[in-house]
Amino acid sequence: MKRILFVDDEPKLLEGLKRSLRTMRDEWSMTFAGCGEEALKALEQGSFDVVVSDMRMPGMDGAQLLNEVQRRYPHIVRIILSGHSDRQMIFDSISATHQFLSKPCEPEKLKATIQRACALRELLKDDSILGVVAGLQTIPSVPTLYTRIKKEVESKSTSLKVIADIINQDMGMTAKILQLVNSAYFGLRGNISTVEQAVNFLGLDTIQALVLTTHVFSQFTTRRASAFNLDRLWEANLATGALARAIARSEQCTQLEIDQAYTAGLLHDVGILVLATNVPDRYGAVLAKASTAGTQVSDEELSEFGTTHAEVGAYLLGLWGLCDGIVEAVTYHHRPRAALGEAVNTLTAVHVANVLYHHEVGQAPMGSARPQLDEAYLERLGVTGRLAAWRELATTLQREIVK
Repeated sequence: MKRILFVDDEPKLLEGLKRSLRTMRDEWSMTFAGCGEEALKALEQGSFDVVVSDMRMPGMDGAQLLNEVQRRYPHIVRIILSGHSDRQMIFDSISATHQFLSKPCEPEKLKATIQRACALRELLKDDSILGVVAGLQTIPSVPTLYTRIKKEVESKSTSLKVIADIINQDMGMTAKILQLVNSAYFGLRGNISTVEQAVNFLGLDTIQALVLTTHVFSQFTTRRASAFNLDRLWEANLATGALARAIARSEQCTQLEIDQAYTAGLLHDVGILVLATNVPDRYGAVLAKASTAGTQVSDEELSEFGTTHAEVGAYLLGLWGLCDGIVEAVTYHHRPRAALGEAVNTLTAVHVANVLYHHEVGQAPMGSARPQLDEAYLERLGVTGRLAAWRELATTLQREIVK
């Protein structure tokens, strides 16, 4: 049974939550606290899976509470549920908050958000990795791109297009900007899947504040795992995103799926970056084993962590509220047959693009065995005859890279 802690200084609202969530009593053990200090006492007395807090509270506000929860209990999912917050309070809570829901919030929306977060936790079996991922504030960026984005937002002559182009090349920046734009921080109703849409929606002033004041992006400075090559990972994911988008377009997927194909392709190996950054010694051993034995990195990850980089990345992106199409593609990009669906979609494009990149365009990943096409999955979809056309797209991409 999952343990959920709700925090709000309005007794009537807590009573309303108790009534509206009564149907979840068989699945959730719920505790209700009237202030931040009371919430911390409850956390000291027992373990919780999720904390849902109001923002404006006397004494310790929601931002302060969740920052403290993140420091003490990084594995806990942290959600803000608030009706009104000023700009600075929102910025103060960004690093500690996984998702932001606005009041009034439909009970079904609240239930779905908590259930999704709890379901994603099942992807990770290693408690230490669970804490690492849930505790992340940012995903480190390629140093050159980090330097460029800082320079651009400080420039008086920059443009949203230039900023979007830089963010669109980096896993960390892309994931974080999509987390923010799809939260209720900015009042958006719907889901944004591309960096271009996100940057245009947020506007230059907000982007500048996020980068310069809130420091939502960080530079890759942590000691690297042995055999880990950030530049190769960046090149592979950038190319996979471009190829996935081309494949989705060639299969006449919807525009949403085409947009998601690029983003999911760019982010499909974000779990590698998370592991190499936060547990470099353990991940270095994984890469060394895969290289020596000629096995796939994911097989060695499973042996070491009980999960793979695909699930690690999917857990983080899902926790940050990215859309289901992107999270599904990241989760199953090595084993698409495990997913539901009988038609070519974002997952199909990312799976094929990842394999063809390593076979037709780039090198084997980190010196290990190259990933293989899930032929049973392609047969199930009835698209094995499209492989030749997809390989031609990969060849075209290779020519463009060489140029």
